[in-house]
Amino acid sequence: MDKLGNILPRVLRRQPDATRLIGTQIASAFRGVIGAEPASLCDEIELHSGTLVVTTSSPALAHQLRLDSETIIRRLNRLELGRKVRALRVRIGHSTPAQ
Repeated sequence: MDKLGNILPRVLRRQPDATRLIGTQIASAFRGVIGAEPASLCDEIELHSGTLVVTTSSPALAHQLRLDSETIIRRLNRLELGRKVRALRVRIGHSTPAQ
């Protein structure tokens, strides 16, 4: 008999809205990896086909995230959240309001 923690990622991937759920989990994990203060400067965090796209209005944070991207990706993938993050793309700007 498998433990719930061992089968949960597999079950979640089979759900109809799994991509959004996993993206939300990865965004939450990203906030934990970089810390609360820098995460508060991130306007938007989304996963698109293995690329984590982060939008921030802070040029300094954007630069630091780009410098630390390999470490951030490695730490996120170590958490085994159901999808691998292959790249980190950082944009400077404000998030667009949902319509």
